[in-house]
Amino acid sequence: MAKHDALINKGMVTIGDKPVDTKTPIVVIGTARGGTSMVAGVLAKLGVFMGDRAVHPVYEDVRLSEIFEQGDLDQSARIVSEYSASHERWGWKRPSVIDHLDAVDTLLPNARYIIIYKDVLSIAQRNSISMLAEITEGMDRALSQYKKTLRFLRQKKPRAMLISYEKASAYPEAFLTALIDFCDLEPSKENYRAARTFIDPEPEDYIEATRITKAQGQLDAIKGRRVSGWARFVHKKQHATVEIFLNDRSLGVVVANEDSSQLDLPNAQTCGFSFMIPESAELYRGAMVRARVVNDVVDLKNSPTKAD
Repeated sequence: MAKHDALINKGMVTIGDKPVDTKTPIVVIGTARGGTSMVAGVLAKLGVFMGDRAVHPVYEDVRLSEIFEQGDLDQSARIVSEYSASHERWGWKRPSVIDHLDAVDTLLPNARYIIIYKDVLSIAQRNSISMLAEITEGMDRALSQYKKTLRFLRQKKPRAMLISYEKASAYPEAFLTALIDFCDLEPSKENYRAARTFIDPEPEDYIEATRITKAQGQLDAIKGRRVSGWARFVHKKQHATVEIFLNDRSLGVVVANEDSSQLDLPNAQTCGFSFMIPESAELYRGAMVRARVVNDVVDLKNSPTKAD
């Protein structure tokens, strides 16, 4: 027998008084790697302006966020006034503001809040993949931040929509319907389809855009026992460490800090590397040599390469 729809837990609750003004700003709250990008991206696809510098796939308003985090509430208020005057619907997503909810309330006293909750182990694992964070510390931080949202809800009693990330992923149509109603939106069919498509429990482009271990480079040549190439991080300014493998056995690591100006790479004049395969390792014609930046999940371009 099919379960009655009203008995199904779809993980979405709306609390607080409905605002008279339907144009109030929408604030997306959640812990880092906790689903805020999914919600912000869905809002953007539905036609909500998410900020001058909010881009795919994270949809984070860097302009307002940077000013707010500097403690400049006057300049923040000017940006808020600009957004309100220029856009009928606008939103703000920045995971770090979960630690400053009272200041957000001061800046946006009439805002409506979308607070996304996600399985804390999943959050910690995502932070481990993206930021090399320790699992239990990540779980503890997420729990602490979620407690802050509960305190805020009890004390300020804002208009808020509470969402389970896992349930929103499981029931995307119900999630979209509830979100559209909560935000007083009237999306076109095209906007709705784009928003529905954006809901993805494992968005590869988001993961690629946010992990600090993401690197680029290539294995250029194997000459004798010398392995050479270049490698650099995409999201941080430090020399990458490259691990060299022979037939999937690790031979050692080398820092990519040699001159690479001949490669004509912008802002990367010292990302070359060369590694000598030790005499103790059996190197024969056809042996597979691989190179990968330490803690990255994919090999460098042209890896593996066969030894001549």
